[in-house]
Amino acid sequence: MKNQNRPEIITIEDQNFGSHVEHWNLLTDNPTTDVPKWLGLALNAPIMPMGLCPQECDMDETTWLIQGPKKAAVQINQVIAVENNKPQAVKTAFPSFEGPYKVDAKIERIISCKSNTQAVLRLNLGTNTTVYAFDVLYSVNHEHYEKGQTYLAQLNAWAYELEAVSDHEHLVVDDPASIKHHRALNDILAANEGVAPANLQEQIDAWEPKSEDDKEPVTVDFSKMVAYLYGENMGQEDEAWFQGNIVGKTSMSFMEQDYTLYDVALIHDENQEATLIRIATQNAAYKDFQIGQFIRGNLWIQVNIHSKKQ
Repeated sequence: MKNQNRPEIITIEDQNFGSHVEHWNLLTDNPTTDVPKWLGLALNAPIMPMGLCPQECDMDETTWLIQGPKKAAVQINQVIAVENNKPQAVKTAFPSFEGPYKVDAKIERIISCKSNTQAVLRLNLGTNTTVYAFDVLYSVNHEHYEKGQTYLAQLNAWAYELEAVSDHEHLVVDDPASIKHHRALNDILAANEGVAPANLQEQIDAWEPKSEDDKEPVTVDFSKMVAYLYGENMGQEDEAWFQGNIVGKTSMSFMEQDYTLYDVALIHDENQEATLIRIATQNAAYKDFQIGQFIRGNLWIQVNIHSKKQ
């Protein structure tokens, strides 16, 4: 029986997801020779994850998701078309890895393609927090996602570009309306012990400067800012920009190549626990950032969903 309680689904053309070629380029300078070899090695030591499927009979009979090599730090994923329990062709292939950080997430929207081989999920993490991520397990999970259900979602990302944030980077705000909004907001929050009143916008509109100093340009230091902006194009929202602080640093190896792993704050709203994500990079130019440092860059964010929140 078909799942009648699925989240909103938007179907777009396959090509609107972009190409996984750019993703393979993050792992090797020679994708045309290395990737076919890796696909073969993955099939020699395969895993067939079941995701949310309770039993094998609950899995999609027309598609196999094969990961491998077994126990490798990086998994080579192959989505294979199947007819009469026999593999026919590889529909898509992409790399993935798993990190240690799980968040409670509801799936608000599924952005999929006509071939139904891949999807980007709009995840609601609570407290008005939204993250978009490429669904590693979509080919096994897609019939089992439920609207309003909370899942344990594990987020991680591959880094396209990273850079250090300079100390005391700042922005000078000289627009009169923006100056008023900034100073009014600070005054109102200070008068309410940091809690926004119910009529916040009314108080901001009614606020008037008390001196000439209140009209002076405002300097905003954003060197210690945590920020996340998802991609603008539908189907590519998982290609994101971020800025955050490093809270952990480790490494992994795959196919005789070393990867630096950074655990960073992706989202950190005031009075809320930070949303952490593990970022992987093979680029030697990005291996020397240190714990406590703020970095920013472009990411390909992935999500693995293996279970519901009990």
